[in-house]
Amino acid sequence: MNEHRINKEAGRGRSWLDYLALSIAFLAAIVAFFGALVTYSTEAHIPEASLWPLPGLVLVDWVLLALIGFIITYFCFRQSSTKLLYAAWFITGTFIPLSILGAPSIGLGVLITLFMFVVTTIFFAIRQAGKLLQSFGLLMLGSICNLGVLSILIELGTTI
Repeated sequence: MNEHRINKEAGRGRSWLDYLALSIAFLAAIVAFFGALVTYSTEAHIPEASLWPLPGLVLVDWVLLALIGFIITYFCFRQSSTKLLYAAWFITGTFIPLSILGAPSIGLGVLITLFMFVVTTIFFAIRQAGKLLQSFGLLMLGSICNLGVLSILIELGTTI
């Protein structure tokens, strides 16, 4: 009797939205990985195009951010934490400048990844009743931080 009650209480925190959010985050990471792989392999066939440091570092940035986003989503799935939710908003924001600056080449793939992480983060925000204004601020902070990283990568790519 007690085991049944304990198991029921342990599973009470997870709903179908949590499982859907985890699945969407996993798909977003897959989209980022294969999108970067396809872009890299497509540009590798162009003899005049140099792949390193740009666009190689930008593709690595995209894949690493998607991987970090999935890991944070997994931890949000495992436990309800405001800090993890804020980290998810921050990582979601990092895809905004990547989709704008990469519009001619990887923009659509990054936009799909961004949309998937926005949906995932909203699902967890619904569960945890996060503060909307603070979440928007963290989304923008993530965007600004990755814009700085991308600026450094672009500058590095032009000087090498």
